[in-house]
Amino acid sequence: MTADIRASNGVVHLIDRFLLPLQSNLTIAQYLKAPDIPGYSFASIEKASIIDTGLRLATNSTDQRFTVFAPNDSFINVMPDYGQDVLFNDTALLKSVFWAHILEGETVFLSRLGELPARPAKAGVIKFHRDGADVYVTNNRVRARVIRANLPVSNGVIHVIDNLLFFVYRNMLQTLQTLDNIVFMAGNIGVLEKELSERLGDPVRKMTLFLPTDDAFAKLPQDKQLQMDGNGTHISRLYRDHMVMYGERDVDSFQDGETFSTADGQILTIRRIHKDIYVEGGGVRAKITIGDIGCTNGVVHLVNSVLFQRDFTIWDAVQGNSQLREMRDFISLSAELMRTLGDTGSGPLTALLVSDAAVHRLPQDTRLYLQHNANILLEAVHGSIAHGVILSSTQIPQEQEVTTLSGRTITLYNTEHGVYAVGSRIRANVVIEDIWCSNGVLHVTDNLLHVPTRNILNEIQAQPGLSVMGGVLQAYPTIMTALENTDRMWTMFVPGDEAFTDMPTHRALALSDRPWYLAQLLNNTLIPGANSYLEEYGDYTRFTSAIGSPLFVVKEQDRVYANVNNVRGTVTRANIRCTNGLIHVVDTFLGFPFYTVAEVFERTHELKPFYDLISGIDDFYTWSDAPNTNLTLLVPSAAFMASLSDFHRTFIESEPGMDRKIFNCHAIPSVSLSQLYLNQVFHTSRVFLTENRYNITFTLIDVHSSDHKATTSVDIGFTNLRHTFDLVSDGIGCSNGVIYVIDGFLNFPLHDTLYEIKNQPDISLGVDQLLKLVPGSSSVDLSSRNTMFTVFAPTDGSLAPPHLSRKDIEYLNTNLTDDERSAIVQRHIVRGQQIDYDSIIDGSYNKYARDRNISIISRTDGFYLKWEDVEAKIVRPNILATNGIIHVVDRFMLATPIHETTLAPRTTTQRQHVSGARTVHHVTVIVTSYSVTVTGLVLMKLFKCFYIVR
Repeated sequence: MTADIRASNGVVHLIDRFLLPLQSNLTIAQYLKAPDIPGYSFASIEKASIIDTGLRLATNSTDQRFTVFAPNDSFINVMPDYGQDVLFNDTALLKSVFWAHILEGETVFLSRLGELPARPAKAGVIKFHRDGADVYVTNNRVRARVIRANLPVSNGVIHVIDNLLFFVYRNMLQTLQTLDNIVFMAGNIGVLEKELSERLGDPVRKMTLFLPTDDAFAKLPQDKQLQMDGNGTHISRLYRDHMVMYGERDVDSFQDGETFSTADGQILTIRRIHKDIYVEGGGVRAKITIGDIGCTNGVVHLVNSVLFQRDFTIWDAVQGNSQLREMRDFISLSAELMRTLGDTGSGPLTALLVSDAAVHRLPQDTRLYLQHNANILLEAVHGSIAHGVILSSTQIPQEQEVTTLSGRTITLYNTEHGVYAVGSRIRANVVIEDIWCSNGVLHVTDNLLHVPTRNILNEIQAQPGLSVMGGVLQAYPTIMTALENTDRMWTMFVPGDEAFTDMPTHRALALSDRPWYLAQLLNNTLIPGANSYLEEYGDYTRFTSAIGSPLFVVKEQDRVYANVNNVRGTVTRANIRCTNGLIHVVDTFLGFPFYTVAEVFERTHELKPFYDLISGIDDFYTWSDAPNTNLTLLVPSAAFMASLSDFHRTFIESEPGMDRKIFNCHAIPSVSLSQLYLNQVFHTSRVFLTENRYNITFTLIDVHSSDHKATTSVDIGFTNLRHTFDLVSDGIGCSNGVIYVIDGFLNFPLHDTLYEIKNQPDISLGVDQLLKLVPGSSSVDLSSRNTMFTVFAPTDGSLAPPHLSRKDIEYLNTNLTDDERSAIVQRHIVRGQQIDYDSIIDGSYNKYARDRNISIISRTDGFYLKWEDVEAKIVRPNILATNGIIHVVDRFMLATPIHETTLAPRTTTQRQHVSGARTVHHVTVIVTSYSVTVTGLVLMKLFKCFYIVR
């Protein structure tokens, strides 16, 4: 049921039953002798086991495993004397019959769904067949129904059946008198011609009989049935038309296109279509519904149509069918429609008409509406009849569109679950297929095409695959009343049965324990006032539910999804029209996540690369798999993870604790930042801050995008590692949190400092000027992987007035010594340190700042670096690189002689001032502001006067 649940010391898989026996500790032999279920006894087969003492001993030991199909005594004791005499007087036969019920060496449980492959018994082969909820087993053409499956015992399993397998003791005549659903044919055995009756009981001659069931005869008009009933001539002809006299053939031996001659010389043709086998005769194709019913003188196959019987029109079939009386009465009001359905000369027809049972299930208001608007009903019936084509259940491909008498089209679908039609977005299932008529074929359906006839509640109760939701709604009368009300239009996104089948047990219990929460979830899927077809919605259409919560419709390629609070469901069926709105079927319960964060990781391909990176971290399991915690995870996408270079992968894998560091910077425990929660937060504030246990601050900002999507950006303080994600399409709701997919790491850069400063916006010119000042002898290599750097990168605007003029820049590039260049570079590039913005704010940077005559100033609009009289504002902090960090400032921390400066003008001799034995590298020049008309000479004198050695 649930696979690959990872734990710190292994893996757990959840299964739907115990593998060890819980019902009985007895062996098979002991259980058959003394079963613990009231009303069951297996004395017959237990006594028969004496025929093979070795096998009897083996079934009483736990050294081997067995599967036993045990007939209950109540079904065997009715065997007539002529059967018992044969069986108990033939030791070899008795041993074979005993063996035919036993699979040796294996334990075979019968699953509730899916195919069951045939398995060899100790005698013969056990074959399985499903008919609705029942499972049948066959061995040597003897069929038995499993009345109690999967009784585990200490050395295997027992399945209780209602017949004795393998032993065929009835002839065909005796068999007909015991079969179900052939009352018409069996009841008329007494009027058969003597010769034919003798053939059916002949102990020697082998025959094959394709026997129509009562359902097959129900397709014929009642007057035709009455003509046949009790008429020896007609009944004898029916038998001969369905009988092959010269051999017995089981279904596995039939070849497609193979022909047979019947007892009266008619030709039958075998058709193999998909997994089914049909027999054709006289223009009628009948499906073998139950095959290989063994008789001592042949084999019987039950079929669902009467061969060679189609000498009546579609109108005759309607008039004579007890399940189409409502349609008969309505069509009788239209002479034109009666002529059309009764005409044999204008080409074939395919008609789909509604059964009486379906009409009687219609709400009273719908029936009254149709009675008072007969033209609407007439138009719908015309729209259910295709002219010029015969489309039986075997002639319909997987999907075929045809035009009807009304000009409207209908689409017919042929699936493994049956045939259905869709007309004007109304679905009708074929409940009786292939009533063969002289002018076409008639199908009986469970709904009227083109016209909605059921409200949303009735439609949920009637639609296949919505039965669970139909039952759930019974507990909420208020919601039921709303869904029945035709005065208001609704659109409802209804979870299909598979949503409940896929729901883990613990989540189902969480719903059952909180009925108010389930009511809230139901209301979340109910949209008032909306009544548009799904294809009319644009991508990212937002609706407001009955209780005010948002529901989004998202389109990706050829799929449509509905999303409620990060739980996304695929629309599996759309546009089911109702009298008060539309139903769209989804494959999950919207707004109710099934799986924990850990389970979602294991199930989602998009998350797997990041999961592989962090799966060994203890905290991940502590938070992600605990049902009562809340966790928000920001997960780099699979595409991003695939783009990592070998260098990055090696660094992450080899650096101690790097996987934990990355996880800590992408996980917000103790809070689920779901789409609904963040929408509420952003309603009052564009920024939401939270801190995890590692004192990491996450900043989430509501991005007001032009396409009206719920775009949000997130970072942990690194401005170049800020990533956007969509609260709806990028979110995955979990039972204990939420996951958002982003396009990168929040704390792990991919590029070095040199790359980052050259590729950041609005600083390329400032960075180029800064790098020009780096002396050639300097050890500043911003691309080095072995050295950390902190760079204060000036913006492009720092090279323009009022900060620097063109002459200032020319002076910087031509008149400075290497020492002067180095001093400027050291103020902007700190080698050997990675100083983040928090360290600047909290004073940790002061040690390095004082060495450069820099102080930190806090103002209401931000933080500044002050050098001399120059204040450079940090306008974009924390651009993280693999070997450092960058902070963008709005100006250079320097001055020039043209602007305010402390740099001496270039002379032929480099000045060096000495105080004692120490070379003074730091000077301060106080410049008094003068008019721009001051001559260069005067300016030079001023420099001399105010030159102060510090």
